Amino acid sequence: MYLNDQERATFFKLFFDLLYCVNKEHKIVRGFGSERHPKSVDSQKAYQVRVKLFENPAWIEDYIQKYGAELTEDERGILLSWRHYFVMDKFVVMRHLAKYSVFMTFGDEDTTRLYGITGLNHPFADFFAKSDLPVMVDAMILPFRNKIIYDGLFSTHNIGFGSGIRSSFTELYNISKAKFGIIGKLPFDDSNPKEVPSPAPKKPVKAAPGESREKADAIAPLITKFCEEKLGAEFTGVCLFALEKIRRKRTSPLLKGKANTWACGIVYAIASNNFVFDKSQPYFMTAQEIADGFGLSKSTAQSKSAEINKLLDISYFSPEYMIDSIRESQEGLFHTMREMEDLWRRLK
Repeated sequence: MYLNDQERATFFKLFFDLLYCVNKEHKIVRGFGSERHPKSVDSQKAYQVRVKLFENPAWIEDYIQKYGAELTEDERGILLSWRHYFVMDKFVVMRHLAKYSVFMTFGDEDTTRLYGITGLNHPFADFFAKSDLPVMVDAMILPFRNKIIYDGLFSTHNIGFGSGIRSSFTELYNISKAKFGIIGKLPFDDSNPKEVPSPAPKKPVKAAPGESREKADAIAPLITKFCEEKLGAEFTGVCLFALEKIRRKRTSPLLKGKANTWACGIVYAIASNNFVFDKSQPYFMTAQEIADGFGLSKSTAQSKSAEINKLLDISYFSPEYMIDSIRESQEGLFHTMREMEDLWRRLK
């Protein structure tokens, strides 16, 4: 389902003019446009302005105060609902239903939410076929009268989900749907969730070929989400490389232990090897912050990191486990170490 012509015209009128005026006031990007109510905008520039705007949602009130006389009561209400009830996050597109597509947030049984998202010009099914689901997207969703829409600006993550993580997503989807239903408008009162019976305990299953792949598929999104939010894309790549190295071991240790513990241990090990705990670094984080990011104690994170360092033989002289900027700055040191290793081999 998607907006009708009148709804769509109202949305684009408000949203584009809001972006234009915010950019004019705060000079976020150049060349956004020369006049109000643009018919179209550059999507990259619009994205940059949108991010800055919703980092400072009070700017919407400034816009209403300045231009409110031009707006109808309905339009002012829409803008105020954006100011207070927008959700900007990573989502998993789970289902295409007749009324909307269902976006699921990342969380556990208590924090996962399902949102029914109405398209703008097209239903979301035009972007992602049913056979492609689930798909991870970065998006912002907004209340719009009695619907929830997205703002037309989203990006996808090129991550394939194996059967293990798909099964986990489906389980979370079903639990959240039973507790809270599919949220079709904002705001939403989720203070009184329905009681959901606990599933019967599963019988232990003997590890099967390919199970390490499924476990890695469950770990990878946790690593990706944390790194992209806290450390950056360089760390994502190195951490996923380490995960794959562990998965490919003849008897994969991934089969034992929880996904979040493995994800935390890998991030912790790679962070330590890249001097993240050094306060002079631009991406400084504490060990406790990394542990908190995965819901673990610092001691558990350290213990798992030590296990991973041993598994992969990670050290400060392991360039394959360093981000590019660190590796380049240490290139002379690595060259010296390689010369010493060559000399040692000749002496032996």
